[in-house]
Amino acid sequence: MDRSLGALTALAVALALAPGLLAPAAADEPGPPLAGTAVSGSPARDAADAPELATGRYLDRLPAHGVRTYRLPRTAPGSTFHVAAMYVGAGDSVGTGLRIEVGTTPGDRGCGSGGVFRPTLGERAPVLLAATSTWTDVGDHPCATADELFLTVGAPADPADAGRAVEVRVFEEPAVSEHNLGLLPAPAAPEWEPLEPGRARPVAAGTTPTNAPVVTDGSHRLVLRPGRTAVLAVPLGWDQSLQAQLDARLPAGAPDPGGISVEVVTPLLGTSAVPLAEGSADRPADWRTRGVRGGRLRTGAQSQVVAYAHRDSYDSTLTSASLAGVHHVLVRWSAGDAAGAQLRGVRVAATLTLRTTGEPGDGVPAYTPSTLPAPEAGSRLVDGTLPEPAPQGPDARPPAAADDDSVVPLGGRGLAVAALATGLAVVGLLWLRRRRG
Repeated sequence: MDRSLGALTALAVALALAPGLLAPAAADEPGPPLAGTAVSGSPARDAADAPELATGRYLDRLPAHGVRTYRLPRTAPGSTFHVAAMYVGAGDSVGTGLRIEVGTTPGDRGCGSGGVFRPTLGERAPVLLAATSTWTDVGDHPCATADELFLTVGAPADPADAGRAVEVRVFEEPAVSEHNLGLLPAPAAPEWEPLEPGRARPVAAGTTPTNAPVVTDGSHRLVLRPGRTAVLAVPLGWDQSLQAQLDARLPAGAPDPGGISVEVVTPLLGTSAVPLAEGSADRPADWRTRGVRGGRLRTGAQSQVVAYAHRDSYDSTLTSASLAGVHHVLVRWSAGDAAGAQLRGVRVAATLTLRTTGEPGDGVPAYTPSTLPAPEAGSRLVDGTLPEPAPQGPDARPPAAADDDSVVPLGGRGLAVAALATGLAVVGLLWLRRRRG
């Protein structure tokens, strides 16, 4: 290979893996913790230079102060924007987090706002999530009719998190027919049903919702580490809920088991939870989270039923449970004030048992004809896996079917593989032209 071709190869690989498309993965991660198209939000509450965000996921940097502003152009009448932000913090903070806001003008939050703020003491790589939605049941509300809305992402509460990569997720959902809206049921909270772990299948858990592997019901063997988050992804449709139960035996010298928690997170990163806290009458009698180190640990989480009608609630654990799609089970282990150096080598094998309950029925919404795809159980909604909606009108033609061999999931390692393949293909074409010349 001559020098010019070598330079071209290096250039192609560098472009294929350009910073911003993927946040780098640590050696022990299954893939990049964050992913998306690189964007740079306007550094002020000003729409002049704000980039447009359609359905998808994007990577930016958290500001040290002020905000990042983005446009959300509406592409279908009456659509709802679901927006989320996720980042991996520096950790060991007495309190960190951020806020996101959506409005009809830059800096306005009249269409929706959300935030996260919590201590991250003992967490080496805390995953922080914020989510909101612009849904309204008033058809002529400006948040449902404006040609575009504006999203702002604020500065993190902990200065140590400034400049860290942030993944912004956007999903534009088509409108539901006015007639169907009043017929969709509001289900009661599901009751916990005892789970007995079965033969566990080993799985390399992700560290964020972005790199979490998609699994099915059953028992899964994963490894827990103090100060880290383990994540699995599970498809969940309308009228369905998810039970997740964690079983482990902590070794002597491990941090307090009270720092271990299980959480179900929706496709757009909101928490979906039936209250099962300690002291609750609904808490399963066989859960043990305050035992002696070296004893058995059992804890878990129960999601709400996925129901469109939940978005009319004031309870955030209900309003989040209103979109079908791939959900995520997060197992967090906060090490508290335990010495970090002593815990770096601690690895605990655990069994996470999952069970989906319910079947799609009366709660499946009837969406109005639109160019926007409707949410589906098996999609992450923001990664390009939703099928295009059926064409409308007498002259409409169905889209050409894609060759199965050409489909590459653009998320995690799939995005890196696709980008690398594109770069190498360009190099190959240039090499052939040189040979033929």
